[in-house]
Amino acid sequence: MLGETLLGASRAASGTSTSYELAPERLRAALGTAYELGRLIGRGGYAEVFAVRDLRLKRELALKVIRPDLILTDALVARFRREAEAVAALQNPHIVPVYDVGEADGICWLLMPLVRGETLKTVLAREGRIAVPEARRILLEAAEALQAAHEAGVVHRDIKPENLMIDGKTRQVLLMDFGIAKAMDATSDHAITGTGVVIGTPQYMSPEQAVGSGAPDPRSDQYALAVVGYQMLAGRVPFAGENIREVIAKQLLEEPVPLSRLVPDLPSDVSATIHQALRKDPNLRFPSMEVFARSLQGETVAGGASLPGRRKSDIHIPQRRRPWIAAAAWVFVLAGGAWAASQAGLFTPAPAPAPPAPPIVASPVPGSSGPVRVSGRPVRHGTSAPPMGSPVTLAAPPESTARTAVPPEAVRPATCDDAFQAADWPLAFRLCQAEASDSNPSAERNLGILYAEGRGVERNDRLAAVHLSFAADRADSIAVLQMAYRYETGKGVAANQEKAAGFYLTAAEIGVKEAYPIVARRYDDGNGFRENPGEAARWYQQAAESGDLASMTRLAAAYERGRGVRKDERLAQQWYAKAADGREPEAEYRIAVMLLDGKGGMARDVPAGEGWLRRAAEHGYPDAKKLLAKRGG
Repeated sequence: MLGETLLGASRAASGTSTSYELAPERLRAALGTAYELGRLIGRGGYAEVFAVRDLRLKRELALKVIRPDLILTDALVARFRREAEAVAALQNPHIVPVYDVGEADGICWLLMPLVRGETLKTVLAREGRIAVPEARRILLEAAEALQAAHEAGVVHRDIKPENLMIDGKTRQVLLMDFGIAKAMDATSDHAITGTGVVIGTPQYMSPEQAVGSGAPDPRSDQYALAVVGYQMLAGRVPFAGENIREVIAKQLLEEPVPLSRLVPDLPSDVSATIHQALRKDPNLRFPSMEVFARSLQGETVAGGASLPGRRKSDIHIPQRRRPWIAAAAWVFVLAGGAWAASQAGLFTPAPAPAPPAPPIVASPVPGSSGPVRVSGRPVRHGTSAPPMGSPVTLAAPPESTARTAVPPEAVRPATCDDAFQAADWPLAFRLCQAEASDSNPSAERNLGILYAEGRGVERNDRLAAVHLSFAADRADSIAVLQMAYRYETGKGVAANQEKAAGFYLTAAEIGVKEAYPIVARRYDDGNGFRENPGEAARWYQQAAESGDLASMTRLAAAYERGRGVRKDERLAQQWYAKAADGREPEAEYRIAVMLLDGKGGMARDVPAGEGWLRRAAEHGYPDAKKLLAKRGG
């Protein structure tokens, strides 16, 4: 929804004025004798603001009234009143309160205090950019107001510099028009019509608000406030264009230029916070304005990198846009935006795909059963995936290897990846920061690892999660696996098994073989997913075919019991045998039992069965030890 509406009746024919300034008598009559109407002090897309004198309480007020050229219905008036009443109940020092709301003779109005100051729009027009400390303060005070409103169930929907007042005396931020944009947005039931009326401002609209994909929620306000923050710091909005359709196309399909490239020495917590709040998918933004504010202040916050568990249909892979964005873009074009879309680059050839991320190794540390190391070396198939809950750490090359690999006389590494592989951590941090600003997923991943391990920079789990989430959203396999582990264990983010499962599924879908058995077990056990034996069997099959011995055994058990697949003792025996050949203890035990009992399509063979039983016992399988002892072995 672009928020534009069509004129339902001719103003010339009806004799309706375009402004109460030209015909103030109706407005004076609606106000009655308690107020004295003053001068027009502001006019917007759907309302005018007049100075008013409260004759009873001897105070100066502001009167906001819906423009006379807009057609009202009883439904809209009722909705306007409900929203105004909700806003009037808000109590926060950074929200301009509503004193009264009224309707008479087809006129809707509300009364507010008259703030003697200037809007943020005026400040930006005069100064261009705002210093980082002041911009941070403005964002924090606005975020406090929005958090209070959201807790009361009120979504603003039209956050922009015009609606942020800077008080002339205290310089504190005061947000205006809470809930009124929602009341005015009645195009779905045709309650209001007018020419060129835009409910919400395109440059500050969230993608989901711009295309009308459901009712905007608090995360739409978060996106808009992040746009304001971007504008304060960079001196420009992240997405601009010559017309509404061009702006909306960019909101849907383009990424903003990284602030770190536009603002020298910008603190990383400010940059990371604003860019996360500008994510296209609302689920990838912060869960609340409170968390946004804490992140802006550099705190480590639970859930700060809010990547969700995703269904298969939601998985992001290179050169594939999220379904709702792609669908919205085509609806937008078909609705008449083809020319603007071409100007915005909708029909330009897709950029060449980025080089694939290095494959993952997931293998036990030699000589131990401890953490699994993940690095950029070639995948060694047939190894076991990390057990659920075991750490996934990213191993740097050993110090001695790194030092000898780069002779002293050699030129220092020129790229983020080179410096990372050479274990030159301070240089790696600088280079990766620069390359991450260009949306390089491997640089984002490396930067996340540096923050996570405290190499070349002070350790910061929250920033680690932010950078890893950027890389994960671009299908970097290592970053996806890292985010899965973080949500599984609550490291740097709030533990969330559904999100962990979603990331493991993403990793599996983009071909990380080590994720196959994890996804299978989670479907099997109902951990993060709804229990689904069929999906479990499918992923066990994938993992088994990739050489995972434990998955071969579980797949065999599924065929043996008919769980999630058609019961087939022959296939069960084949998979047990393949796993047993790989020295998998449970499979050795199952083969032994089949041979001893003559089941699973196998002829009874006691000597062979006892041989497999001893082998399983030697490899530590408890049931094999018990059965062997029972048989006198």
